[in-house]
Amino acid sequence: DNIPAYRLWTDDYLRKNFGQTDVEVEMGKKERRSDGGLKNMTFSKFLHLYQTEDIYQVFDITQDMKKDLNLPLSLQCGGFQNLQETVVLWFSSGGTKSHLHRDMLDNINCLLDGKKEIIFIDKKYEKLVMADGWVQEGGYSMVDVESVDMTKFPQLQNVPYNRITISKGDCIFIPFKWFHYVDSKPGRNMAVNFWFHHLPWFNSSDCEGVDPYQNSSVPLSSVKTPDPDSETRMLFLQLFGDIKSFYKRSFGDYIQREIPSITPRDVESLKEVFSIFDVNGNNVLTWDELMTIDIASAMDKFPELFEKILLNVTDGSDLNGELGEDPEPIILQEEESQHEEVQRANEDQSSKVKTPDDLEKEKLIEIADDGNLVMEEEPVRNHHEEL
Repeated sequence: DNIPAYRLWTDDYLRKNFGQTDVEVEMGKKERRSDGGLKNMTFSKFLHLYQTEDIYQVFDITQDMKKDLNLPLSLQCGGFQNLQETVVLWFSSGGTKSHLHRDMLDNINCLLDGKKEIIFIDKKYEKLVMADGWVQEGGYSMVDVESVDMTKFPQLQNVPYNRITISKGDCIFIPFKWFHYVDSKPGRNMAVNFWFHHLPWFNSSDCEGVDPYQNSSVPLSSVKTPDPDSETRMLFLQLFGDIKSFYKRSFGDYIQREIPSITPRDVESLKEVFSIFDVNGNNVLTWDELMTIDIASAMDKFPELFEKILLNVTDGSDLNGELGEDPEPIILQEEESQHEEVQRANEDQSSKVKTPDDLEKEKLIEIADDGNLVMEEEPVRNHHEEL
């Protein structure tokens, strides 16, 4: 019974236990972000009206309601448990329809009652989806989801999509930046969304020994809210995809490659940013360190630089590139001076037959410029890259 609310949250129970709680209610079951339509009322009043009125409830659940919810098992380790943002309750008599939209957080939607149909569009089709009628502030399309006008939204006819139906007791993962539209079918309809920041690096060792039968009941009320800088930190770390670790000499060059508007002056500033992040001073940043970087100090010192970086991320660029396998790893075991690299290469050339690894090292030497590596596009092969 991982989510007690699944059996507990009848109308009578909600009225008795949370009836005086103030909730936000959308006036109109078809979402209209442009003209608002939110109204506050008590939970009891909503329960009295929702079966007959054109309204639906959407609000962040309160602390006392969390006692009836547990953290989903899939979010209890690996770093997810530290990135929980909020849990939202969606409640209606069915017939609600959202905009076609996307969110900058990941979420798991668990349906406690009713049935929903969800249209999913992969984020890689963002140029087609956002070509016409896209509202950047708010992250949604103006397309009429019930009657798509292909003369106003011609690119949508070229977009592949998936249609998924979930029923009472189902949970579904909705990835950040994926476009989706939600249609709640007629009848009592209740869902909770567990929202969490996108995790750029999964700490698999953190999940060793986690037993789904023993760990299934972690009360939501015991989960700590992430620190105020978590959202900004996670947005910044989206830049780095499957990169395994960074050396100081390549940090700025990599970000410049990802964001063309980054200037040479910005690259110099990024060297200082690296020093702020590199608490132990070893000129290497691993994901353990990246997940706890002091993003606030760096932003205070270089506000314009971080505004440029975060705007690039939130504008929806697919920072991980095209779909496919990941690049061939480039592994640097230790930092060396240019002189040492050249000397070693010369020794390798004269003393032994060159292996594929030797040839790869020579390639790195050839593209080095005063110790700064400028990474080239590599054939796609595996899951991690180290710069």
